Amino acid sequence: MTRLFCAGVLATTTWMQAQTLTVLHTFTLGPDGGKPTAGLTPDAAGNLYGTTYSGGPLNEQCFDGGCGVVFKMTHGGSGWILTPLYSFGSLPDGQGPQSRVIFGPDGALYGTTYSGGAHECCGTVFKLQPPANSCGSFSCPWRETILYSFTSLADGAHPTAEVVFDRVGNLYGTTSEGGGGPCEVGCGTVFELSPNGNGTWSKSTLHSFQGGASDGASPDSALLFDSAGNLYGTTYLGGDYDCYSAPTCGTVFELTPSGSGWTEKVLHIFADGPDGGNPAGLVFDSEGNLYGAASSGPGEFGAGTIFELTPNQGGGWTFTVPYTFTDSGASFPNAPTMDAAGNIYGGSQNGGVYGTGAAYKLTRSNGGWSYATLGSFEFQGASGSLPEGTVVVDAQGNVYGACYVGPPPHNGGTVWEITP
Repeated sequence: MTRLFCAGVLATTTWMQAQTLTVLHTFTLGPDGGKPTAGLTPDAAGNLYGTTYSGGPLNEQCFDGGCGVVFKMTHGGSGWILTPLYSFGSLPDGQGPQSRVIFGPDGALYGTTYSGGAHECCGTVFKLQPPANSCGSFSCPWRETILYSFTSLADGAHPTAEVVFDRVGNLYGTTSEGGGGPCEVGCGTVFELSPNGNGTWSKSTLHSFQGGASDGASPDSALLFDSAGNLYGTTYLGGDYDCYSAPTCGTVFELTPSGSGWTEKVLHIFADGPDGGNPAGLVFDSEGNLYGAASSGPGEFGAGTIFELTPNQGGGWTFTVPYTFTDSGASFPNAPTMDAAGNIYGGSQNGGVYGTGAAYKLTRSNGGWSYATLGSFEFQGASGSLPEGTVVVDAQGNVYGACYVGPPPHNGGTVWEITP
């Protein structure tokens, strides 16, 4: 495995005062939901879809009194309107979605819940479709189909990342726990769901993480396909390095189809040194290079990094660090997003003017990267704080995302927009 660190990369820091931060919705922990932990998903018309971990109808089984909501944001007139599409309920329904929903090839929404399901403990993969007939109401609940309920820790448990489709309609995802290995609750899995043609799906485990010196543990970010059908992802923990309070610092991995199974290769093990630690997600650029965010490090009080993995002609990957975050801007970044021009956007749960979160942009500049803070989030302020998940960037350069908490009195979080 190649581990190279980039030294002396040109990076500049600016604060973009011309940006405008607007709160599109403030969650009440009521029927609209609350505590969004994932990013947003746009459709072709510019509507936004998302999930909340809690809220919805009161239910004593669930966090903050509700089991979570899938919602739609529609741009109308001078503002935005939030419509709940589905509220999760009592078992055997799924509970507490922590991932984005995505559109499948059939136009339906697909996602995961962290817990609940037919076996109560371990979470689900679900599908949502619009109502078959008009219900005569402004808000018509969508129809849910549970594609799979995880059965136990041995099967894999607690999916926290969105799912992804391959070219023939199979679904892939990760569970952050379960599957065996030396971890107390299992080190996590990569799974595949294949449609059977009669409305049911068959689940297979492609890889069970083992932690320790040679493998990752706790995959909690989305998988990514390349053009050859290989899968890439990150684990939050794992590898052979000690990350202060965490067992280990995380990995980037590749899964390659091999005969009747898949073969895993660890591309990088994070050391919490110049490379950072605890990676949060990946994105490809137009040339096939992988970029990601390390949400911690370097060092005990480090603010995180943006890293790059470049494929070598003879095989293998070269690891570099184009940008290291500092306390003067965003810190502890979430998974990054890349626009068509190759600019990197993201949110962070720390940093910014108030220290409780920021949105940032990285632009290529003179052989390096130029950093700009797009907006800062204030604890107890109207904007909310602790932005989580990936951000969405539209063709006009508007950035959309969600904050997990704030403002009072509900502290249910927000959906926000930053315009140039």
